Order: sequence, then structure tokens, then C-alpha cells
Amino acid sequence: MAFRYTGFMRNAGVEMDDIDVKYARKCQFVVASGIFDGYDIPHQPSNIRFRSKKLFCLLMVVDEKSLHFIKQNISVREDSDGGKWVGIWRLATLHHLPYDEPRWNGKIPKIFPKAKYSIWIGAYC
Repeated sequence: MAFRYTGFMRNAGVEMDDIDVKYARKCQFVVASGIFDGYDIPHQPSNIRFRSKKLFCLLMVVDEKSLHFIKQNISVREDSDGGKWVGIWRLATLHHLPYDEPRWNGKIPKIFPKAKYSIWIGAYC
């Protein structure tokens, strides 16, 4: 069986887009956060040095409802690989979330097995 980047088995429930899985596998240092249920937009960190931008992957994990909300409210850039970006944040879309409660779904994407270090930033930590 093939395992997904999030630590879940493929076709076993929660899925991340393949382009996001490919991107996340390259990340050694991850700063991650999440937006679920379309309640917010990604806020940009301040005072980020050029070296930090190259060293860290900033992943914003979102559900489909939040992605739609974000696209309606701010500009989302798409790179040559099809990855979606809001400023410095790479949007990683999750599909088939198991819970109706956004706080519970927020617990799912905190597993980054390929990263040496990961930091999760969230209101419900």
C-alpha cells in the first residue's frame, strides 16, 4: 500500500492533492497552519528573511470550502506545477475530511513524516 504524505493510506479517507504531496515531500523544515470551514484567509507573516523563505516551507492546509472562500476574497497565484499560493503560503487542499467540526479536522494534517522539523501554528493548538 502507498502511504500519503499526511501519514494516511491512499484511498483510506483524507486525501491531499498529488501536487501538494509532491511539494511537501521536499520540505525539511515546515511551518504549517490550517483553515477549515471557510472562516478566514491566510495572513502573511512579517519580517521573513530571504534565507528563511528558501529554507522553510510554509504550508496552509485548507479544505475545499476554505479554498473556495479564499479564492473569492483574495488573489491566489498558481505556479508552473499547479501549486496554489497566497503570498508566502502554499495552499494544500484536503479532500474527504471525516468530521463536520473544523477543530477536529484541524488535527489531521499535523503529520509531516519527511520533515526534520515541523511547527504547527493555529488557534486551536
